[in-house]
Amino acid sequence: MKPISRVSLYLFVVSIFCACSFVRQASKPEVKPSPEVSGPTSPAAPSTTTAQPTTAAGDLQIGQASGTYTAKGETIELKYAYAGRAERFGHESIVVLLTDKPIPSEALAEELKSQTLLLDEKIRGLEYAIDNDGMWVRYHPGQYQESTSNQLKDYVVEGDVVRGFDDNDGHLSDGKYSRKVKFVAAITK
Repeated sequence: MKPISRVSLYLFVVSIFCACSFVRQASKPEVKPSPEVSGPTSPAAPSTTTAQPTTAAGDLQIGQASGTYTAKGETIELKYAYAGRAERFGHESIVVLLTDKPIPSEALAEELKSQTLLLDEKIRGLEYAIDNDGMWVRYHPGQYQESTSNQLKDYVVEGDVVRGFDDNDGHLSDGKYSRKVKFVAAITK
C-alpha cells in the first residue's frame, strides 16, 4: 500500500471540511423580515400575514395566548395576547397582557397603560413588563408580583410582533402562584 502524502491528506481534510460547511449552510432556513402589523387581530380571525416564524409559541396566531396560570388555588385559562410599549419602573418596557377574555379594541390603549379592566376584575390574566434588565409579572386577580433579571423563554421581538414562553412552577410563592403560558402579540402603537 502506498503512503499518503501530507499534501494529499491536507487536501482531503479541507475538502471534507468544505463539504460539511456547505451542507450546514444549505440547511439553514431562510429568515424573512416579519411584516408590519398595525394592531392585534382577534384569535377568532387569523392573521392575514403569510409568513409565521416558528418559535416556542408554535402554531399560535397573532393575538393568541395558550396555557394557564394559578392564583390562590384557582386555575385560569388564557386565550388572548396584547402588547404595547409603556414606561414601567422608570424604563421603556414592552408590556404584554395575557387574558382570559378579549379586551375591546377601544379600551386596549388604556388597558396597556393602567390595567383598568384587570384591576376591576372584569377580565383576568397576567401582566408582564419586559425590558433589557429582565421582566416583571403581576397576577390579576391577586396582585401577586414577581420580578427577575431573566427573560421569558424563547422571547423574540420581530418587527411589531412579540412572542414568548413562560413556565414558572410557583416555587417563590409555595405553589400559590404558578404559570405556564405561550403567546404571540402585536405591539400596538
